Amino acid sequence: MDDQAHGACNRLEPVFDLLGKRWTGLVLGALMEGPARFSELARTIDGVSERMLTERLNELGDVGLVERHVLPGPPVGVEYRLTERGKALEPALDALAAWAEDHLAEDR
Repeated sequence: MDDQAHGACNRLEPVFDLLGKRWTGLVLGALMEGPARFSELARTIDGVSERMLTERLNELGDVGLVERHVLPGPPVGVEYRLTERGKALEPALDALAAWAEDHLAEDR
C-alpha cells in the first residue's frame, strides 16, 4: 500500500470508529430532522433499545456532535439536538444515503 492510500486509511479510521457503530448513523439522521426528545428518537429508530440509544447519545455528546437541552417545565423535559459540528455532517450523510440508494437498494 502506498503512502497516499495509507494516509487516507488513517484519516478515515476515526470517522468509522465513531460513525460505524450500530445505530449512530440513524441517531444522527433522526436529529438532522430537528431536535427530539428521547422517546421520539426511540420511536423513530426502529429496533434500538433504550440502553443503546442512551449509550449512543452519550458518545455523540462526548465528541461534540449532539447536545442535551433541558426544557423548562412543568413538566421538565429533555431534548437532544445536533451541534453545529453535528450539522456539518449532513452533506456527508446525504451523500452516503444517495450512494446506498443507487448501489445497495437491490441488495436489500
